[in-house]
Amino acid sequence: MAQFKEKINNQRENLSAIFIIVLMGLFILAGFVSGFVLPLYLLALLFGFVVSVLYPRSGLFAVVFLTIIFERFFTLQSFFIRQVEYKLYPLDVLLGGIIIGILLEIFIHKKEVKFKKVDFWLIAFIFLNIIYFIASAFFLNTSLMLAVSIFKNYAFYSLLYFISVFLIRTETDLKNFFKFFFAGAVGVIVFLLLGILRGQGIWSEFTPLSTEGVRILAFPHGLYLSLFIFPAISHILFRNKRSNKLLFSLILIWIFGIAGTMMRHLWISLVATAVVVYFFLSGNKRAELRKIFSKISILVIFTGAFIFYGISMLPPSNLAIDLHAVTKALSNRVLSLANVEADESFSWRGLVWKSAFEEYRRNPLFGIGTGRTVYVEEGEYRDFIEIKNIHNSYLTILFQFGLLGFGAFLALVVIILKKLIQSLNAHKLSLYKFSVLGMMLLFLFSFPFQPYLETNLLALFFWLTLGIARNLSEDEIISSRT
Repeated sequence: MAQFKEKINNQRENLSAIFIIVLMGLFILAGFVSGFVLPLYLLALLFGFVVSVLYPRSGLFAVVFLTIIFERFFTLQSFFIRQVEYKLYPLDVLLGGIIIGILLEIFIHKKEVKFKKVDFWLIAFIFLNIIYFIASAFFLNTSLMLAVSIFKNYAFYSLLYFISVFLIRTETDLKNFFKFFFAGAVGVIVFLLLGILRGQGIWSEFTPLSTEGVRILAFPHGLYLSLFIFPAISHILFRNKRSNKLLFSLILIWIFGIAGTMMRHLWISLVATAVVVYFFLSGNKRAELRKIFSKISILVIFTGAFIFYGISMLPPSNLAIDLHAVTKALSNRVLSLANVEADESFSWRGLVWKSAFEEYRRNPLFGIGTGRTVYVEEGEYRDFIEIKNIHNSYLTILFQFGLLGFGAFLALVVIILKKLIQSLNAHKLSLYKFSVLGMMLLFLFSFPFQPYLETNLLALFFWLTLGIARNLSEDEIISSRT
C-alpha cells in the first residue's frame, strides 16, 4: 500500500512539473512572438508559484528543464513597469515557491531536517555574504547593484544546495531529476540543428568569440550537454540495456554540439574530468570505461571525417559556406590553445587578474568586499571591470571574501568530494555517484575560465549537484524500486 501511494505521488509530482513547464514555456515563447506581456507573465508566475508551494519537487524539476531549454530567458527575464526595471526573474519566483513549500512541510507536516557537519560550511559562507552585503550596501563606497547581484548569486542561489538536500531523498527522486535533465539535454539538439541551418547558434551572441568564427550552439547549452555526458556514460557503464545504442548516438550528437560552442575550456574540462574519474573507478569498471571511451572516440573520428568529406563535396551553397566557416573556426580555436599568449581572451584575463590581485593583497584575510570594480590599464586600454566578471570563480570568491570566505567554500566542496570518492565503488547507487562525481569535477575544472558562480543560469546546476553529492556521500538517499 505504501509503495502504491509513493507511485501515485511520484506521478502527481511529475505531471505537476510538466504543467509548470508548459505554462512557463508558453509565456516565454509568446514573448518571442509578440513581445513581453505583463498579464501573461504574472499569470504564469502565479500558477508556477502556487504549484511549486504545493509540490516543491515539481517546481525543482521544472526549474531544471526550463533552465536547460530557455537558459537566460527563464533565469534572467526581468520586466518593466513605467520604464522601471524589476529584476524578479521567473526562476526566483519558482524558487520562492519551492522554499515556502519546503518550510510548510517542515513546520506543518513535521518532515525531519538533519544537518550534517559539512552543511555548516555553507551556512558560514552564506552568513559571511550577509555581513559583506550589509557592509557594502550601507557603510562602504561601493555599487549597491553589484553588491545585490553578488549577494543573490552566493547567498540566495546557494540555497539550491539545501533544496536538493531536502527534496532529493530517494532513488526515485534521483531518477526523476535525471529524467527531466535528460529531456532538456535532448531538447537542446533542436537548438544545435537550428544553429547549423542558420550558420550561428541561437543566443550565441551573448558570449562573443575572441577569435574568428561563430558558435553553432550557445555556451550555456554546451555546458548543460557537457554535464549530462557523465550521467549518460554512467548509465552505459552500470546498466546493460538496449538503450545503450540510443545513448551512444546522443552522446555523439552532444559532443559535436559541445565542439560547436567553441568553448575551449569545456573541451579541456571534459577530457580532464574523464581522466580523473577513470582513476577513481575499480579495476573491472576501468576496463569497461576504456571500451566506452574507445567506442565514443571511434564514432567521433569517423563521423567527423564523414562530415568533413561531405562538406568538401558539397556544391557552393549557403549551407556549404556556413559549414566551411564553422570547420575553419573550430580548427582556429583548437590551434589557439597552442599559443595562448596571442589570444585576446587569455591576455585580458591575465591583465584583470593581476590588477585585482594588487587590490586583494592589501587585505588577504578578509578580501576587498563585494560591489567592487578594479581599474585595468595597459597601453591604450583602460577600463573598470566588475570583480564578479573577472572570469574566474575561484579568484572572484578569494578576492572579495579573502581567505576567510574562500576557505569556507573550499572546505564545503573538498569534504563532500572526498566522501563521494570514498563511496564511489560501493554497489549502492554507484550509477548516480559516478554521474554526480563527473558533473562536480566538470564544474571544478571549468571555474577558472568563466563567471560560473556569478551567473545564475550556470551556478544553478553546481549547487544542485553539490547538494545531491552531499546526500549520496552521507548515505542519505533511500534506495527504491519504484
